[in-house]
Amino acid sequence: MNTKTLSCLGALATVIALTTAPLAHAQRVPQRGEERPSPQTSPPSTTPVPRPFQDLDQNVDGAISKDEAAVDPPLAQVFGTLDKDADGRLTPEEYAVHARQDNP
Repeated sequence: MNTKTLSCLGALATVIALTTAPLAHAQRVPQRGEERPSPQTSPPSTTPVPRPFQDLDQNVDGAISKDEAAVDPPLAQVFGTLDKDADGRLTPEEYAVHARQDNP
């Protein structure tokens, strides 16, 4: 074989390798009647994650007031229920109940 033929064969082999490589990573499509495989990743959670206590305690007095809780609507909604001693402030222990309920 001459050099030109070898060069053409090398180029052809490269083109074939580049065009078929993506197929090696493709997933098989289920046929009619077959179950679809479960996805590898979970869908994003729609449950809001409670903010850290320190983020809500803006004046750093060790408690969350009603005004401080207002920036977190789910917390503001249940503030009265969480405030067991009815002093208008949530202690870290009272807030922990809210964090556990949102994150079982």
